[in-house]
Amino acid sequence: MAGDKAEAAPLEAAGAGRGVLVWAAHAPLGAALQAGLQGQYSVTLLETLPAALPEQGQAVVLLARAPAGAVCRALQDGLGPAAALEAAGQEIETVLALQMQDRQRVLLLDDTAARHAPDAVLACCGLAASTAAQSRLQEAAAPAPDAVMLALAAARLQADAALSRLAGQFAASVRVGPGEADPDTALTLFLDGREMAEECALLREQQRSMYAQMEALYREKLQLEQQLEQAGDRCARLQAETQMAQGRLRARAETLEAAGHRIAGLEQAVATQAEAAAGFKAQVQQLYGSRSFRLMAPLRSARRLLRGTR
Repeated sequence: MAGDKAEAAPLEAAGAGRGVLVWAAHAPLGAALQAGLQGQYSVTLLETLPAALPEQGQAVVLLARAPAGAVCRALQDGLGPAAALEAAGQEIETVLALQMQDRQRVLLLDDTAARHAPDAVLACCGLAASTAAQSRLQEAAAPAPDAVMLALAAARLQADAALSRLAGQFAASVRVGPGEADPDTALTLFLDGREMAEECALLREQQRSMYAQMEALYREKLQLEQQLEQAGDRCARLQAETQMAQGRLRARAETLEAAGHRIAGLEQAVATQAEAAAGFKAQVQQLYGSRSFRLMAPLRSARRLLRGTR
């Protein structure tokens, strides 16, 4: 089988002689590729996507789903739209991070290539592109997602700046994709995604600034409301004190009015008594000046002598 191997197979250049690690988003496809490579290399099939590359230096083959396909798979697994987008984003980020750790060791393939271009997948792995080998890959590949769902997933990815950037990075990084994607198109997707990410970051910064301004205005509003409440309390206290002062003034006015009435009554009584005294005095003067009083003067003197008084 060594004679069927391509001269410049990327897998051989990645260090397949030290062993090959295979991970596939669709497990049957990984098992089919492991069976094809087993005769030439020591192949280990990874059940889960590792967080980091092993240190032994083996070649690593990642048969990953493109972002739109990963979203469709998550939706088919019963996740909601938001959760599906998050799960797809995390998977693509992990795959790209693994490739960034060592581009020479990691062979990133779009698993849909097993349906559309199985010969290219086999060539990358240094295997003969026989009809039987191609058929095995195509049979093991995951079924194509619904076209409408795939289109909706792709549109949703384009609407999200971060996910669009990931889609561009994936398209630019994958070694074999469906129909051998044009590198210029992949670069355009990556740059568009980066521009959208930068715009999104600017909008988020503006949003944070607006939130900060809103919080400052809200705090100022609370302070003004507190000041108004305190001013209202002071006004209420002043009104109460004013009402109390007015009550005291009314009471004093009533007291003064009553005292005035009493003084007027007393003045009238004094005037009456003065008139009576004047009348009495006039009567006395009249009595002293009368003839009978003068005639009776000797008798009054004798009477006082008899009584022993002067």
